[in-house]
Amino acid sequence: MINLRSLEIFYWAVQLKSFSRAAEKLNTTQPTISQRIAGLEEQFGMRLVNRATKPFSLTESGRALLAHAELILRQVAKLEHDLGLSGRVPRTIRLGVSETIVHTWLARFLEESHRCFPNIDFDITVDVTPSMMSTLQAGEIDIALMLGPANDDKIACVHLVDYPLQFYAAPGFVRGNRLTIEELKRLPIITYPRNAYPFSHLREQLFRLTDQTPRIFTNSSLATIERMAADRIGVALVAQHAFSLSLVRGALVAMESDLEMPPLSFCAFYVLGVNGEILERLVEIARHVATTSKHAEAAD
Repeated sequence: MINLRSLEIFYWAVQLKSFSRAAEKLNTTQPTISQRIAGLEEQFGMRLVNRATKPFSLTESGRALLAHAELILRQVAKLEHDLGLSGRVPRTIRLGVSETIVHTWLARFLEESHRCFPNIDFDITVDVTPSMMSTLQAGEIDIALMLGPANDDKIACVHLVDYPLQFYAAPGFVRGNRLTIEELKRLPIITYPRNAYPFSHLREQLFRLTDQTPRIFTNSSLATIERMAADRIGVALVAQHAFSLSLVRGALVAMESDLEMPPLSFCAFYVLGVNGEILERLVEIARHVATTSKHAEAAD
């Protein structure tokens, strides 16, 4: 009899083009991946992969097995879904999250996910979007909640929520509640890293408005940006509602400005393939929580 676990290991090793990445995804070891595939080769009496190439490639027999393995694994996933078993199987979802989401609705997403799927645990990584896209493509995380959209025919992209960009400053740091062109000329603006939106767009806008080199301080940590703004180093430009607690405490105030900037658009990403149904359901929870949380914040 063909072992279903061996088929799953073979499928993901091929999809991720790496024994080590498959081992991480399936919570096993690289030697186990190699042994399982070798066991399939012994069982069928033929080579399935060319190990001499990097990354390894499939033989003709390996390509035939891959097609059948995907059909079988999809049917098993459908059976588990129809019998209501998919949400009851203990598993860990590796979740990548932008820090803005951590400061807004991540806790509500985890709470709702646990209510719907009590047997699922989350291994959470907080990072910037470019890094998370790389780790998602490498199979090192299962879902990424980050800035989007992005085009990759192997990755699903589901829009979650848009947040306008908002300036924040320490009370009294700026006269009035609006940043004028003169103030944008003299004040440092503290925002997200250079390799993430809105740095390039902001820099171009400031060049056009001020006719001088903009003073933009970047940082990957929202907590650091928040502290720098509260310490009067400059004005912060981040997602609206990201600094809600500082507003309540009076450490920061929201500012208007003459800049017109596209909003931050957050999306959920996951790799298409076998066992995607549970990821789809978690992404739908994320979309619902993000939307309702934004409406609740707007009402407050």
